[in-house]
Amino acid sequence: MKKILFLSACALIGFSLPAFADTDSDKLQDIHEDAGAIQKDDAAIAHRKDNLDANRAAKANDKATGAWGSQAVDSAKIGVNRAAISEKKTEKNVDQHTLDHDIKD
Repeated sequence: MKKILFLSACALIGFSLPAFADTDSDKLQDIHEDAGAIQKDDAAIAHRKDNLDANRAAKANDKATGAWGSQAVDSAKIGVNRAAISEKKTEKNVDQHTLDHDIKD
């Protein structure tokens, strides 16, 4: 009885191992997805930096013309863009770390 249980357990483990193994195509797909995520992060950072520059220019214009209310709104927009840039940079670092790990494996 013990031999049957042992053989059954070995067979179950043997049949389940291929399901957990990563194939080369899976690894390449992971690397490709990670690289794509980094490119999207770079595009989002560039977009936010463009918005940040536009908001800074608008704030400078509002300051020059004495539009204090608009200047405050522009300051808030600058803060939002700076926070979004920081978030995307963090996300990019995580994606880069994941890519480096996938390449190493």
